[in-house]
Parts: sequence; C-alpha cells; structure tokens
Amino acid sequence: MSEASGALLQLNAKAAGFARRGRPWFFRDDIQKGDASPPRLVRVVDEHDKDLGLGITSTSKLALRLCGPWPDDAGVPDREAFFARRLARAVEVRGEPLSGGGVGVRLVHGEADHLPGLVVDRYDRVTVLQVTSAFVEASLDAIVPWLVEHTGAEAVVARNDVAARKHEGLEPYVELLHGRRIEKVTIDEAGVHHTVRPFTGHKTGFYLDQRPARALVRSLAKGKRCLDLFCYQGAFSLHALKGGATSALAIDQSEAALEAAREDAVGFDIEGLETRHADVFDELRVLRERDEAFDLVVLDPPAFAKSRRELPGAERGYRDLNRQALRLLAPNGYLVTCTCSHHMGALRFEELVRQAAAGLPFRVVLQQRLGAGRDHPALLTHPESEYLKVLLLQRLD
Repeated sequence: MSEASGALLQLNAKAAGFARRGRPWFFRDDIQKGDASPPRLVRVVDEHDKDLGLGITSTSKLALRLCGPWPDDAGVPDREAFFARRLARAVEVRGEPLSGGGVGVRLVHGEADHLPGLVVDRYDRVTVLQVTSAFVEASLDAIVPWLVEHTGAEAVVARNDVAARKHEGLEPYVELLHGRRIEKVTIDEAGVHHTVRPFTGHKTGFYLDQRPARALVRSLAKGKRCLDLFCYQGAFSLHALKGGATSALAIDQSEAALEAAREDAVGFDIEGLETRHADVFDELRVLRERDEAFDLVVLDPPAFAKSRRELPGAERGYRDLNRQALRLLAPNGYLVTCTCSHHMGALRFEELVRQAAAGLPFRVVLQQRLGAGRDHPALLTHPESEYLKVLLLQRLD
C-alpha cells in the first residue's frame, strides 16, 4: 500500500472481484486493510495493491461507495479538484441547457455520475441538492460555488429531508445555501408548464424522472377520457389534456397537491381537469361500483417498499391496485402503471401485474416498457439504480 494509510483502503479478494465487475457498494467486512472512519475520499486497491479508483467512506453499515477511476499517479485529489471534474462531466454528458426559461433537468444522479450520495436538480433559476453522504455533506463548500458559477443559479437549496440520511447519522433539514429564497419557479416540459416548489414539493420539488412517461401519455391521449391516480400536482393529467384528452380526473390524498394542479391548469389555460380529494384504494372501488370506464389510466403510486421487509405488503398493494385499474379500462383502453421502489425488481413487478390481469374477461397486452429519463441514468452493474419501472398495457377485447 503506497499511499498514506489514512487515504487508502484495500478490499479483500472477493470484494475486489465485485468491484472490477462494477459493484459500487461495500460493507465493513469487505475491507481488508484501512479504516473507513472518518468519512473521506480514499484511493481503493485490491488484495494485490492494484488500483480500483476512488471511493467515499462512511461510518455507516455501508462503509465504502466507489466513485470511479482517477489517474493512479495522482494520489487522492483534494475535494475541489474531485468535485469540479465529476460535476463538469455529469453536466457534459447530459447535453442539456443549464440556463434559459423553464429548464428542468437532473444534473447529478449519484452513483451513475460517480458521485454517490449526491443528487442535483436544476429548475430554471433554482438548483436543488439532496445529500445522503457525510463526506458530501462536509464538502458542500466545494460543491455549491461550482454549481453557482456554472449554472448561474439565483438560488441553491438543500432538500436534505430524506429518511436515507439517518443511515449516515445526518439530521434532516431544508435550507437555502446560496442566493435568495424563491418559493416557486416554472419549468417548461415540451410546452406544458409546471410550477415547482423547491422548499416544499415532493423529492427535490418535482418528479423529473417521469418525463418519458408523461410524453407517452400525451401521445396517447387525443380524444380519450383519462384517470390519473396518485396524481400529486397532476403532471400526467396536464400532459394528457395538452395532448387532446377530452377530460382528466386527477385523484390524490393531498389537497395541497390538488390545489397546485388546479393552479397550473388555470394559470396555463389547460381545460378539462377535474380533481378529487380521496384515498385511491377506496376511490377505485367507488368508480368500479359506478361502472365508470376510462380510455387512459395512469397509476403512479408512492414507493410501497422502502425496505425489503416491506416487500410482501407492497406486492399485495401493487397487485390489488393494478387489478382495480385494469377493470376500469374501456375497450382498447391503456394503463400506464409504475413503481418507483428500487426494492421492487422489474421482473417481479411485471409478474405482479400479470397476476393482476389473470382471469379478467379481456386480453391485456404489454405494449411498452419505460424507465426514468436519460438525465437519470441507471448503471447496468448496479440494479438498484434502475428504481423506476413503467409499463404500458392495453386492454384488447
């Protein structure tokens, strides 16, 4: 081990083999030499001292997260050099504009950008960070100035109110890190405008990852009656109506989210939106009892399985919801069904949907599979990064 012991970790033979095959996460037992504490940037080597690139350590159960190659004659870079190179590359590969009216794009997507523990979303004049790594948290003084300089952000907001932070011993908080407080900002997605609330909206303010599915809904919507379940701010409904839907019924348990949907529809001259404040599970049964039918149904529930222990209950929920939604389809109608839980694998999700369709008095055809947009890349060697699964189903009589 040629580096100072505090800046170099050695994996055991088994873990090193996984690292060479692309696995990015390692536990304390995988470390053969070196200490994961305190959280810091380290050089990682295999059992023969051969270089495996850089990593970020942690005092949590997940002791090491790899963050890609670095010239092996350069040692361990300082924080400013590391984040400047990684952030620049993440922005470059997206090929998206960083300024101009209505930009909405994910600039950094954690492990996929060799920046584990960091998410960066750009909403027009506002850049929003979400941090789940103690080392990244301690490096905000290197990250925020780079983002301000290269995005021209008028505000940089930390949306560090996610449960995953507790695994690193980090407290939840929401804070303005730079600039002036901007409560609302508007993004433009293919001509549909959405109001984003960086300090209070879900996730970092909006579901940027569903851009491909919203485009699909818009392409299918002309002349159709639509049902948008777990609608949040009604983004799917607005795209359906912009695509020519005759109506869109948006249902959610959050009255604040429904009010936001109505504000966007009125503010941007989109007609045909109806909102309903209700529990989706209950309302599906009510709609069925009334013999309602819809030409296009969107089912985008929250992540039912936030841990593996919750999978059995989540599977029952997904199965029941999809069966009820399929039963509401009009002849030749479409169902866009989603799961955003990384614990729910793509094959298992499809199996649950097949079970939901079993025994129905019509055929159900799988027409298309989708995932998150290209600004949310999924690492092929890291299945957990492919968290969003979307299926397009069609009823054929």
